[in-house]
Amino acid sequence: MQTIDIHQFNARYNVARSLDNPTALQRRLDRIISDLLARALEDRFSSFSNSNDSTYVFIEQMDVNLTLDTSISDDRTLASVWARSLQEGILRTLSQNSAVIVFRDRSAFIASFLEDLIQGRAGDFWYYAEFADLRSMVIGQAVLKLLTLDRDVGRDALLELTRRDSLERLLTRLTDAEVSAIASQCLLPSSPRVMSSQVWLEALRNLLTRTPALLQGTPAHGLIRLYCNLLRYHPELGPDVNLARFIWELLDLRYTVQQMANRSAFLNQLGADNWSIALSYLERGTGRQLLTHLQRELTGTEVVGLLHDLEVDAPDTPTQRIRTAFGGIFLLVGAIADLDLYSFLQNCPYPDAQGIPKANLLLWLMALQCLGAGNLEQARRDRGVLGLAGLAQAPEPEWLLDYVALLTEEIHGAFGQDLLAHCQRVIRQPDLFVYQRLSIPPEPSEWLSLHSATHSPLPDESWDRELGLMSAIALQGFATRLGAMAGSPPYLSRNFLESEAEIWVSEGAIAVNFLTCPLQMVLKMAGFEHFRWQIPWLGNRHLIFNFDS
Repeated sequence: MQTIDIHQFNARYNVARSLDNPTALQRRLDRIISDLLARALEDRFSSFSNSNDSTYVFIEQMDVNLTLDTSISDDRTLASVWARSLQEGILRTLSQNSAVIVFRDRSAFIASFLEDLIQGRAGDFWYYAEFADLRSMVIGQAVLKLLTLDRDVGRDALLELTRRDSLERLLTRLTDAEVSAIASQCLLPSSPRVMSSQVWLEALRNLLTRTPALLQGTPAHGLIRLYCNLLRYHPELGPDVNLARFIWELLDLRYTVQQMANRSAFLNQLGADNWSIALSYLERGTGRQLLTHLQRELTGTEVVGLLHDLEVDAPDTPTQRIRTAFGGIFLLVGAIADLDLYSFLQNCPYPDAQGIPKANLLLWLMALQCLGAGNLEQARRDRGVLGLAGLAQAPEPEWLLDYVALLTEEIHGAFGQDLLAHCQRVIRQPDLFVYQRLSIPPEPSEWLSLHSATHSPLPDESWDRELGLMSAIALQGFATRLGAMAGSPPYLSRNFLESEAEIWVSEGAIAVNFLTCPLQMVLKMAGFEHFRWQIPWLGNRHLIFNFDS
C-alpha cells in the first residue's frame, strides 16, 4: 500500500468512573490522533509496501475496538498500539471481499468514474467523493479536466475505456475541440522522434480491415480510436507516443491525399514506385516527410494499399451546414492560427470559465468586437460567429456577469502585457515575415469597443479594452494580406467580415462558401482561395474558402 487516506475519523472514549480528570485524558488522546497516529499507522504498513502495487481500495466504513493502557506515559507507544489495532482492522476488512471496492490502478478508477458520469449515475457511489466538484461541471469539461490532469493516467484511462467498450460512448459526449485537446495532451506529448513503422503498419492494416469505422469523425477522433484499439489488440506496442505520432501523421497524409485534385495520378505514380514523381505532388510538411520515411520500408504498392485502407477515396461529406450573416469572420482564422493566439488564450491570465473553455469564450468575444457594436445584437446569436469560436450557444448574460465578477484590474493588466509579449515574440519567426509589419501595441479603435453597448457581453471597460488589443491584432493580421486594399476596422468589417455565407462542416474541413462579399475579388487576388489553415480549436479541421465568382 502506498497511501492510506481516511476521510473521517471518529473516536469515542469509554473511561472508568474513578478517573480523576477525564477531560485531560480526552485532550491527550485527541493530540495523539492529530499528531502521532498517522505516522504510526504509516510505520505499521511500511513492511507491507510494494512500490509496484498501485491498487485503489475503498472501505466505506470500519469499526475498531481497542483498549489502551493510559498509565503508559509515552504517547508514541500508545500511538503504536492504536495503529496496530487499526492495521488489523483494515487487513481484516480487506479479507472480506464484499466489504471493499477495488480498482486495479488510478486509470481504472478514473475510467470507472467516467463510465458512471456519462450515464448520469456517478453521484450514486460514495467512493467518487474525490470528484464531487467535477459532477457540477458540463460533462465535456469534466472529462477534459480529469483526463489531462495527469496525461499518462489520462491516456491509460482511455485505454481502459476501450477495453470496456466504453470509448465511443465517451467520445459522443464531447465536442470536437474537447476531443482534439484530449488527443494532443494525452497521446501526443513532446518527445524525440522514433519510427518503427513496419510493425505498426501491419497491426494498423489488420485493425482497419476489422473495423473501418474507426476513421469516422475528425482526425483527433481517428487518432484516439486507432491508437487505443491498436493497443487493445496489441498491448506489446505501447504505450508509445511515437506510435501515436505516426498514426497522426498517417491521418494527415490521408487528408492531404483526399484533397488532391489529381489524386488518381499521384496514386498511380506511387503504385508504380515512381517515388520522386509521387513526392513532387506533396508540399513540404509531415505528409511528405512520412512518405519519404515509408519509401525506405515499403513498396509503392504497399503504401497505396495502406492509403486505400485509410479510405482516401471516401468523400468528406458535410455533417453540418450553417447559414450566417458574418461568414467573413472566418477570414481572421489565418492570423489567429499563425500568431498562435488560441494557445495563448488557453494559458492566459484570465480564469477558467465554468462549463465553457476560456479560450473559446474569448475567441467569441473577440469576434463580436471585430464586428462592432452595431452588429452586436445579431452577431451574438449568429451560428457562424458561435461556430468560429466552437460554441454551441451564446453564454447567458447572468453567466457572463458571474464571470466578470472574477476579474480584477491586475488580471486585465497581466493579460495585456502577456499578449503583447507573445505577439512580439511570435512575429520574429522567419516564416511569419508577413506579420512583421503589425503595430504592437496596436492603435486603439472605438469600433472594437463594446462595453457601453446595450446588453453588452463585455460590461467591464478594462476587459473590453484589453481584449480589444487582441481583436485589433487579429484584424491587422488579416489586413496585412490585402495589400493596398487594407483599411480600418469598420472598413474591414463592412467589406469582408459582414458577408453572408453557407458554412459546410465535415469531418476534416470547414468550407466557407461566400454568398455575398463586396470585395471577394480582392480576397481571391490575395490568395484566400488557396490557403489551407488548420483550426486547432475546431478539431484541427482545414479551412477552405469558396467564392461565387
